[in-house]
Amino acid sequence: MTPETSEITTRDVLQQINRRLELIESDVRAVSDKLDVSVQGLHEKQDAAVQMLHNKNAASMQTLREESAVAHRELHEKIDTSVQILRDENAASVQTLREESAVAHRSLHEKIDTSVQILRDENAASVQTLREESAV
Repeated sequence: MTPETSEITTRDVLQQINRRLELIESDVRAVSDKLDVSVQGLHEKQDAAVQMLHNKNAASMQTLREESAVAHRELHEKIDTSVQILRDENAASVQTLREESAVAHRSLHEKIDTSVQILRDENAASVQTLREESAV
């Protein structure tokens, strides 16, 4: 009977070892499942963070494009305004120069006409004096 007791004991030990291995295997599966869920959650969080950064970057780029377009239009408007002001000032200067030139031209003609008239009067007086002196 001793051999049977020994055989049962070995069987019991093997069954206990088998149960323990099954428990360990079950625990390992549970930990593995938890780990898979955690890893999947981390992947989802990472994907969400990457998508959020992508969206923020896209929004920032769009904002920069819009701000750049506004600044570009404002700069063109300032340039156009400056060019128009310069054109207006130039036209006013040209008009002023034309008016001043016309006044100077008229004044010069008046002086010439006055000088010619004075010379004619003096010439007539000289001719008259010479005639009077000749007649005497």
